[in-house]
Amino acid sequence: MGLVRPVSVVIIFLFVNLMKSGTKKLTSFFDRQNIKLKKYRRQHHLDRKLVANLFSHKKLSLKHLKYLPKFLTPQERRWANILLASILGCVCLLVINIFLLFTISVPQAGGEYSEGMVGSPRFINPLLSQTNSVDSDLSRLIFSSLVTYDKDHNLVPDLAENYQQSDDQLVYTFNLKKNVKWHDGEPFNADDVVFTVSSLQDTEFKSPLGREFRGVVCEKIDDYTVKFTLKEPFAPFITMLTFGILPEHLWSNIAPANADLNELNKKPIGTGPWKVDSLKKDKLGVIKSYTLVANKDYYGAKSYLAKLTFKFYADSPSLIDALKSRNVDGVSFLPRELRDELKKHKNINYHELDQPQYAAVFFNQKRNTLLQADYIRQALALSINKSKIISEVFGNNAKALDAPILPGIDNNPNITKYAFDPEAAVALLEKNGWVLTATTTSNGLTEQSRIKKGYELRIVLTVADQPQYLEVAKIIKEGWDQIGVKTVLEIVDKTKIVQDNVATRKYEALLFSENMSSDPDPFAFWHSSQNEYPGANLAIFTNKNVDTILETARKNSDVADRTAKYWEFQKIIATELPVIFLYSPTYTYPQDESVKGFDVSFIASYSDRFANLSDWYIKTKRIFK
Repeated sequence: MGLVRPVSVVIIFLFVNLMKSGTKKLTSFFDRQNIKLKKYRRQHHLDRKLVANLFSHKKLSLKHLKYLPKFLTPQERRWANILLASILGCVCLLVINIFLLFTISVPQAGGEYSEGMVGSPRFINPLLSQTNSVDSDLSRLIFSSLVTYDKDHNLVPDLAENYQQSDDQLVYTFNLKKNVKWHDGEPFNADDVVFTVSSLQDTEFKSPLGREFRGVVCEKIDDYTVKFTLKEPFAPFITMLTFGILPEHLWSNIAPANADLNELNKKPIGTGPWKVDSLKKDKLGVIKSYTLVANKDYYGAKSYLAKLTFKFYADSPSLIDALKSRNVDGVSFLPRELRDELKKHKNINYHELDQPQYAAVFFNQKRNTLLQADYIRQALALSINKSKIISEVFGNNAKALDAPILPGIDNNPNITKYAFDPEAAVALLEKNGWVLTATTTSNGLTEQSRIKKGYELRIVLTVADQPQYLEVAKIIKEGWDQIGVKTVLEIVDKTKIVQDNVATRKYEALLFSENMSSDPDPFAFWHSSQNEYPGANLAIFTNKNVDTILETARKNSDVADRTAKYWEFQKIIATELPVIFLYSPTYTYPQDESVKGFDVSFIASYSDRFANLSDWYIKTKRIFK
């Protein structure tokens, strides 16, 4: 007990001292907190006064937003920035959409278009350009004609204001436009027309058009009126007047025999919508490019484009490479076999244009007398798979045919047609005694062919050595072999087939194409007077009824009457079957997607692709609706 009390006293003493010390610390802590609180309240009071001063009118304005970051943490400021950017983006999109909603894009003048071509210009002269597509294209743009074709292939006045045809269809009178100027500023008048016609009729000028104008008389009535007089009615005559007119004041002093040597063939002067600006040659003097500029004095529709540049290449692969690398905006023609080269290039538009061209198998019944049997020709027609040709060879960019194309006139729907039916073909042959027989070749191989009275049913199909024609020929051979007709392909150099085979009619069956003009007149291809070269009756077809129809149809300008006659002509051809009509390929014209306004669906000549060139554009602007 003696020790307990002292210990208790010590503990109590220590506790009392500890409490005193704790109380002092606690008091000191609260004093500090009280000071901070007073400072906070004082700062809060000052902040309230600041805000009160800023908002003296008790209204929030945009200028006050600059103080907002002072009250935000870094993370809050970051989210605020994101929110602000989103709002601004939405506002911009809203403005753009409203602008697009109430405005439209329209063409704007200016811009340049460049096109690649295979070949090189020789005679940019409308009387000499027919044998060179490059010359024809450039002549079409530089020169004007009395009449021309619009984008829908309707014949419309050009240099002519209008024209009249006499009741007897022998006289055509043209009233010419006034105030038309040549590119050198000289005025155009009737003298230029008369001079041009007399030049093409002059044999020394060596114009391919000369033959067509034999017997045609062109006279000047006054400065702006000319008259053409024919010996007999000829319905296609008006379509012949689409050639360009030459300037008499420049060509009259040039001897016709030297016309093809004159410098004006390289630097032509015309009245067309485009005129020569410059040309570039390589070290050998070969022209590599031509640049044309818009003719400001042109009397017709003005082009949106300011400049055209034509670049010339040695072959089609080089041409396609230029399009792929965007060295040109378009190429004059895309061969079917090179289309895959452009598959990866999504910037290219492909214009598929109909044309008056058809491919067919033409029979020469004199060289292979077996073909004189109607049922054999019918069996051959029934065993050709046209759908396969169109899909596999042309990628469906061609049309199957059962009759010749006649531009401007629909084909007769009631003619005899031969759909692909090899079983019917076999039945025809077997009905007429052609027995499928196995034979052994000199190589020991076994083949089957049809034999009748010791004769083998055998046909030689002549074809040009070109990828497209070879593919078609192989499909034809496949079909004929399938029905037991022994088929041999005679492949001829494409540069020699006209001279060696077409001109001499040296073929049993010929896979070939024919191109018609803008007029439906098929006289040159089917009249018996055209059986020999340079006539184009490749089937050597002679039918007095057809001759009469073709002779009378071309003398009448009445469309309904001509249509009736040509339908009768088609009916006879389909019944007689001197040829097997196959397909009409489209003309593929590729352009870069930057080129807008192209609107042509049919061409009779390659230069017709420029029929609506004045509507092409590259630059655009937006205007309110």
